[in-house]
Amino acid sequence: MTIKKTTLLSATLLVMSASVFGQASKRTSANNYLEYGELDNAVEAIEPTITHEKTMADAKTWFFRGKIYQAVYETKEEKYKTLHPNPLQVAVESFLKCLELDEKNFHTDITLQYLDVQGKQFVNEGITKYNAKDYAAALQAFQNTLTICDIPEIKRTDSLSIYYAGACAEQIGDLELSEKYYRQAIAIGYKAEAAFVRMERMYAAAGNDDKAYEILQEGRKAFPNNQTMVTDEVNVYLKKDQHKEAMEALQVAIQGEPDNASLHFALGFVNDRLAAKEIEADPKGNDAYTGYLAAAEKSYARSVELDGENFDAVYNLGALYFNQAVKMQEAANLIDDTKKYEAAKVESDKVFEKSLPILEKAYEINPDDKGVLISLKQLYYRKMVEDPAYNEKYDEVMAKMKG
Repeated sequence: MTIKKTTLLSATLLVMSASVFGQASKRTSANNYLEYGELDNAVEAIEPTITHEKTMADAKTWFFRGKIYQAVYETKEEKYKTLHPNPLQVAVESFLKCLELDEKNFHTDITLQYLDVQGKQFVNEGITKYNAKDYAAALQAFQNTLTICDIPEIKRTDSLSIYYAGACAEQIGDLELSEKYYRQAIAIGYKAEAAFVRMERMYAAAGNDDKAYEILQEGRKAFPNNQTMVTDEVNVYLKKDQHKEAMEALQVAIQGEPDNASLHFALGFVNDRLAAKEIEADPKGNDAYTGYLAAAEKSYARSVELDGENFDAVYNLGALYFNQAVKMQEAANLIDDTKKYEAAKVESDKVFEKSLPILEKAYEINPDDKGVLISLKQLYYRKMVEDPAYNEKYDEVMAKMKG
């Protein structure tokens, strides 16, 4: 009986040993296949070892797997490119698992080198996915980079990944996660102004006006000269019909910074909006409309004087004159008396002429803006009748619009 038990025990050990060595052998084979460039066989050999109880807790298993899938990601051979839809993801997960299990640091140094490279590769992957509007995949890529950057032995700050992780989270509707990343970007001073703008606007778009306004005020305090946030604040007041508050806020700001082009632009914008409301309510125009329009013109002109390359200010000033001329022309068209009509038309033409060089300057600053192109198209068409030299400019604008 004793002999039989010993024999049985030896047989059991033999079976267990064969099982262990079987998995270890597969793992070694997988690495050998990798060395031979047989990536399909390498993948097939390594996968069973990550779930087998004898090899799944061994750092070497995950190290080999990481190397194999990194090779799949980087391969130039078409037949191997379809082995996995996201081999870089598998590779990074495998190397991170290797670090977790590698208590004796047999593979740590080389694993960290792989991860350091992968952190940069995931940035490129994130940008590619973001441009393709695959925001969920882009977010995963940027988060992988950030995970790698947090490893103590690598420790670095990837500003772009932080900011665009926020942008991706915003696009997929995870506003809480988006705010987390945007605030990290603000903390390190990367696109901080843009981060504030995107945060306040995403909450506004989601209908959370209180949160949006809270962030807007925080952003305005941090960046008081940011034109976008000044304008958004004004829009908040206008949306609530708080014109007095908008005016007061801007006038106080201008007193403190009289040469701030952004503030003059915003004041012009408020008056412009108020003029539009007046003419909408009273199409014939009134003293209030005239006053607001004159105030808008003055503020826009001052903003352009201070910063002639500010597209918004230049364009709005040109658009103000153009729109004013259109209304003058519409009014002239209603006049039956020929002499009075001709006189009114001359006056509207003068204002059209006034708008032209300003809108051409706006076109010079931003040649792709649709509003500028549409206005110049009409102005050049008018000019072509009297001066064929404008044909070329008209054709240029039309080509831009079609392109």
